[in-house]
Amino acid sequence: MFKKRALITLLIVALSTLIFTSAFFISAGQAKESDFSLDARAYVLMDPVSGRILVEKNSQMRLPMASTTKIMTAILALEKGDLSSKVTVSRKAASVGGSSFHLVPGETMSLESMLYGLLLPSGNDAAIAVAEHIGGNVETFVQMMNLKAREIGAKDTHFKNPHGLDEPGHFTTARDLALITRYALNIPKFREIVSTKDIVITEGKYSRHIYNTNRLLRAFEGVDGVKTGYTGKAGRCLVATAERNGFRLISVVLGARDHFSTSMKLLNYGFSNYRLTKLIPKNKVYAAIPVKGGIINKAVLVAGEEVALPMRGGEKAYIKLDKPTYVNAPVFKDQAVGEIQVFIESNLVARVPLVSIQDIRKKTLFDSFYKIMRQWISGGL
Repeated sequence: MFKKRALITLLIVALSTLIFTSAFFISAGQAKESDFSLDARAYVLMDPVSGRILVEKNSQMRLPMASTTKIMTAILALEKGDLSSKVTVSRKAASVGGSSFHLVPGETMSLESMLYGLLLPSGNDAAIAVAEHIGGNVETFVQMMNLKAREIGAKDTHFKNPHGLDEPGHFTTARDLALITRYALNIPKFREIVSTKDIVITEGKYSRHIYNTNRLLRAFEGVDGVKTGYTGKAGRCLVATAERNGFRLISVVLGARDHFSTSMKLLNYGFSNYRLTKLIPKNKVYAAIPVKGGIINKAVLVAGEEVALPMRGGEKAYIKLDKPTYVNAPVFKDQAVGEIQVFIESNLVARVPLVSIQDIRKKTLFDSFYKIMRQWISGGL
C-alpha cells in the first residue's frame, strides 16, 4: 500500500511539473522516412508558416535562377503599381529574346493583364514592359528588386534584370528563393495569378489565349503555383507550392534534369513524412501575472494566435514564456504582455503574443474607499 501511494504521489508531482513549467515538450506523430535522391544542383522544402527548412541540398549555394526571377518582378509590380494602369510596350520590351508574351511595340494593356503574361507564359517581353512601367527604366527597377531582396532577408540574391536571362552577377540561392516566394504568397493577387492554368487576354492589338508553363498545376494534387524557369546556364528550375488538408509546403528546385518530377518527389516526401501538429491553441491560458495599481490584482494571459507546424516522427517541440514579473495598470483586452516562443529541437520557429483576456483599469481613491466601506459593513454585520 505504501509503495502504491508513493507511486501515485510521484505521478501527481510529475504531472504538476508538466502543467506549470514555462517550458514543456510536445512529441510529433510518427512518420517513416523514405530514402530518395533528387537530381538537382540545389533544392529546398520549406514550411511557409515558420520559414523552417525541412529538407535541403546546397540551399545556400549561389546559382542562376532563370525565370523564377519573375517572382520578384511580380512582387514589385503588385506592391508599387495600379493593376488598372495602362502599360505601353516599348521597342526594347518587344525585342527581348527567349520566352515571350508576343508583345508588339506601341500596344497597351493593363498592368494586370501584363502580369498574367509575365507569370503564365513567362514573357520576357512582359518583364521589360513591367519594369519600365514601374521603375521608369529597367536599371531603376532592378535596383528596386535588389532592395526588396534585402528587405525580405534574401541576402545571397542579386538581380541584374527583371526576366532571368543569363547574365553575370544574376544569382540567388534555393533558400533565398523560398523566402521570396513565402513573401509573395502573402499577396492575394499573386496567388490568384500563379494558380491560373490558362486565360484569354483580350487587351492589346489582338486576343491571346495563354497557358501556364507550370505543368504541376494539372499533374500534382494540391499544387497552386508558382513559377518555372530554364536557361542554358541555370538548367531547369521550378518553384512550387502545394496545400493538402490545410498543410502547405514550398519547394524550390534549381538546376534539375527534370524540374517537374524532382519537385513532385520533394513535395511527396514532405506530405508523407511530416504531419501538421497543433503546438499552441489560441486563447489557451498560459500565465497570470500581478497588476500594479489595478482594480484587479492579476492579468490572465492567453495565446493570441494558434500555431500549427509540420513535424516528423521523433522531433520534439517545446515552448518558453517570455513575460514580465508584473504589469502596470491600465491593461487592455488583447494587449500583448509578453510572448510564447516555440522551438523545434533547438530552433526558434515561431513567436506568439501573450495577451490579456480582459480590461483592467487603474484603481482610484473611490475604489479604495469603497473597499474599506464594504469591509467595515461586512465586519459590522
